[in-house]
Amino acid sequence: MGLLVDGEWHDQWYDTKSTGGRFVRTSAQFRDRVTADGSSGFKAESGRYHLYVSYACPWAHRTLIYRKVKGLQNHVSVSVVNPLMLEHGWTFEHADGVVPDTIHGAKYLHQVYTAARSDYSGRVTVPVLWDKETGTIVNNESAEIIRMLNTEFDQWGNAGLDFYPESLRDQIDEINAEVTAARSVTVDILPREEAFQIPDLIRTKINLLPPSITSVRV
Repeated sequence: MGLLVDGEWHDQWYDTKSTGGRFVRTSAQFRDRVTADGSSGFKAESGRYHLYVSYACPWAHRTLIYRKVKGLQNHVSVSVVNPLMLEHGWTFEHADGVVPDTIHGAKYLHQVYTAARSDYSGRVTVPVLWDKETGTIVNNESAEIIRMLNTEFDQWGNAGLDFYPESLRDQIDEINAEVTAARSVTVDILPREEAFQIPDLIRTKINLLPPSITSVRV
């Protein structure tokens, strides 16, 4: 897994030595929002937006779940990268399940990032929500993308399903913040299966929520 520095790709892993052996996920840099009324500058429209995801990434996978259960398959298109992330990062190299990039014809996902910002510096992650109209990345933070898919496309999707009910938002936000913080795991110290377990305290809080499906269970 590498990164872009001023728009140039570098095959460089996270510096876990400087963080005591911990994998510290950097914050997403594209944080705009699609809104139903277009007040954000990105209006929800059928066919306008495109998702880039990986089946190997749970954070990206949940955007696919939302797209499916909200009935948006015909309104938000999708590309799926190769599940192996090697020296070129996420790629569209042919393999089972790969859906090519129909927007740019990119070979590597980092080319999508530089198409949005030619001098981009940072990690190249999934999911990515791309706006075909303005030719840029709207957002690359899964927690925010699923919020958009939950409500802003209800004109075309299943408006009867709400995974972020107002009565539970404070609890959901608290749990999501803790889950996000738990992304920093001791990958150099713990076995992979142990490192990615949800802490017991977070699991307990999730179980205390009413037995309905909300974003913290997706």
